[in-house]
Amino acid sequence: MSLMLENGAVSLDYTGISNLPDSHFDKMTATHHPVPHKTVIDTVKSSLQKFTEYSIVKEQFGTSHNHKNLFGVLHLKKDNNKNHDYDVVYGLRHSNMMHFSLKCGLGSQVIVCSNLAWMVDAECQGSKHTENVHDAFNERLNDLNRSLLSRDKDLHQKFKRYKDISLNYKDADHIIMESIRRGAITKSKCNAVDSEWRKPSYEYESTGSTMFDLFQAFTHVAKGTYFPDNVKRTKLLHKVFDAYAERTPHLFW
Repeated sequence: MSLMLENGAVSLDYTGISNLPDSHFDKMTATHHPVPHKTVIDTVKSSLQKFTEYSIVKEQFGTSHNHKNLFGVLHLKKDNNKNHDYDVVYGLRHSNMMHFSLKCGLGSQVIVCSNLAWMVDAECQGSKHTENVHDAFNERLNDLNRSLLSRDKDLHQKFKRYKDISLNYKDADHIIMESIRRGAITKSKCNAVDSEWRKPSYEYESTGSTMFDLFQAFTHVAKGTYFPDNVKRTKLLHKVFDAYAERTPHLFW
């Protein structure tokens, strides 16, 4: 699955990012000191290697607004990773036109279906394009990644928990409606999620009637969602599922 971007955006690989014209980081004001997207990506990659045993096995990037805004997803794997059905993914977005500061997040992509979901994201504090951005950028990004990457165990525990809890149709209906109320999905996609839950398009590593299967019904229907919207809604989706799981007695966690 390619990275889903807004209309008018362009998908690029790392070479394409590296060859962008200098105009993508032109100054907008006397105090504006934008950073080339390649520098942001290289700094992110270097920082990731400091705090994790994960290797980057795949990467996807895109730009918008004359290449001034960057979006990206890095797929991470450990050599001893026992979770063969999904990748841990690291997302980032960066703007050289003051739309937003550097923001990064941690999530997952299920391999068999390329369903993408996000668990947590955070802004790189103090990463505005001021004169000292180059001096402070590395340290602040390291602080952010140290915090984000410490959450990978939470992600693995979530998916194990989801796979351990079986659902009936009444349970699934409750979660779907609560997801609408919380803004994790729009009303217009309610029937599509229910249909995908009852008759899934893929076979997952589960029994076929678990919270994990329902979660994949949501993320399958969400394919094609604009990247920032996907981040927002799937974070809310995790909150709905976690709230239900906490109220459900079972033997496995």
